[in-house]
Amino acid sequence: MKHGTEYAKRIKRLYHDLVSKYGKPAAVESVDPLEQLVIGILAIDSTETKAQAVYRKITQQMVDLNELRVTPALELAEMIGDSVPHATDKARRIVEALNAVRRRQDTLDLSFLKQRGRREAREYLESLDGVPRAAAASVVLFSLGGHAIPVDDLTLYILRKEEMINPAVDGLEAQAFIERHITAAEAAVFALLLSRYVAAHAMRIDVEAIPTLMHPPAPKPAPDQLAPKAEPQPPLKAETAPAKPAGKPEPSKGTPKAEAAKTAAKPAAVAKAAAKPRPSRKPSFKADAASKPPSRPESAVKTSSGSETASKGGGKRDPGAKGRSKVEPPVKSTAGKPKKAVATAKTKR
Repeated sequence: MKHGTEYAKRIKRLYHDLVSKYGKPAAVESVDPLEQLVIGILAIDSTETKAQAVYRKITQQMVDLNELRVTPALELAEMIGDSVPHATDKARRIVEALNAVRRRQDTLDLSFLKQRGRREAREYLESLDGVPRAAAASVVLFSLGGHAIPVDDLTLYILRKEEMINPAVDGLEAQAFIERHITAAEAAVFALLLSRYVAAHAMRIDVEAIPTLMHPPAPKPAPDQLAPKAEPQPPLKAETAPAKPAGKPEPSKGTPKAEAAKTAAKPAAVAKAAAKPRPSRKPSFKADAASKPPSRPESAVKTSSGSETASKGGGKRDPGAKGRSKVEPPVKSTAGKPKKAVATAKTKR
C-alpha cells in the first residue's frame, strides 16, 4: 500500500483512541461455527450486537437450522425486518450458505473446522455460496479463535472517508492491511470497537445505498461517442515500378479484352485454314517428257514424182504432182532416232 507506514500509524492510533473512549468491550461468547456464519451474514454493514439480536428472534420461530435452510428467502426477509440493512439480500445469502454446507457435508455442521488450520478454514468458508468475505472472517475470529478482522463495504467506506487507509485499496487489501498491524490478541477487541466506530460515523449515510456507492455501475457512453466519426485517410500514393535497363523493347501488350479476343480467334483461324483446299501439285515437265514416247509427226502424202504433200491442210503440195496417183507414205521424223537411222532415211529418198 502506498504510504503504508503512515496509514499503519493511523490504524494503531485509532485502536488506542477507541479503547480510551469506549473501554474494552466484553468478549463475545463463542458459538457454533454454523450459527456464527448466520450471525456474520446478518452483521454485514451493521454491528455484531444487532446481528445477534436478529438471530435470536429468527431462531425463536424455527425448530432448527434445517428449517431455516428450507425457508423461502422472501419469508425470511420479512422475519429479519428493518433491524439490519439489506434484509432481502441477507435472507438470500443465508439460505444459499446453509444449502451449500448441506451439499458439501451432507449435514448442517461446521464443527470440523475447529480441527483445521485457520487459513484452510477461512478459505473453505469463503468458497461457500452466499458467504461474503467479512462473514467468513467473523466465523474465524469469534468461533475458531483465529486472527481475522471483518471489513465490509460500510467499514471500508468510513475508513476511506476518515482517511484511515489509502482510498485506492479495495476491501480485501484493507482487511489484510489491518490484520498485519493489529495483533491476534487485540483482533477481537478491535473488531468490536471498529463496528461501533463505523456505526457512529454512518448515522447520516444511507446504508442501503452503500453497495452502489462502493461499486458504481459503468457510465453509459454519450450518444456522439457510440459511433465515432471515421477520420479521413490520406490518399495512397501510387507505387512506381523501378526503371528497367535499356535493352530490346518489349512487345506492346494490348488490353485484357483485346488479348482475350486474340486468344478466341486463334482456334477459328486454324479451323478455316484446315478447311481450305490445297492447290494440286503441277507435274514436272522433265518427268513427263522422260516417261512419254516421242510424238509421231503428221503423215505426208507422196506423189508419183517423189514430192511430198501434206495429208492435212497446212502441208505444201508439189505443183508438178497433178495427175499423179501414187501417194507416197509420210516421212517418219528423225527426231529422237540414232544417226544411223537418219542416214538410211536420207538414202531412201
